[in-house]
Amino acid sequence: MMNVNFRTLDLNLLRVFDEVMAERNLTRAARNLSLTQPAVSNALRRLRDVLGDELVRRSGAGVEPTPRALALWPTVRDALRHLQHTLAPSDFNPATADTSFVLSGSMSANTCA
Repeated sequence: MMNVNFRTLDLNLLRVFDEVMAERNLTRAARNLSLTQPAVSNALRRLRDVLGDELVRRSGAGVEPTPRALALWPTVRDALRHLQHTLAPSDFNPATADTSFVLSGSMSANTCA
């Protein structure tokens, strides 16, 4: 197994890998990522170089993952989801919120009846 230098690894390559694995098709993965198909191919090539594995092979209208890609994908997918959940703002639910709010305002004499 190849020793990967995590300090220099472009983490965007993992997003591309995850999408390619989910779609099993470079064109659909590119569309979902708002990238061109050549950009996705280039990202996969770079990740292949880093990991020392082919990752996917052409198969019919899509791609077939290698055993190493199949082994890596659940961990990569979980890590990306965890990062997304950690970094994305959470939805505000007033029923469960424990934040205190102070409202203040003034009323003029003309608006009181």
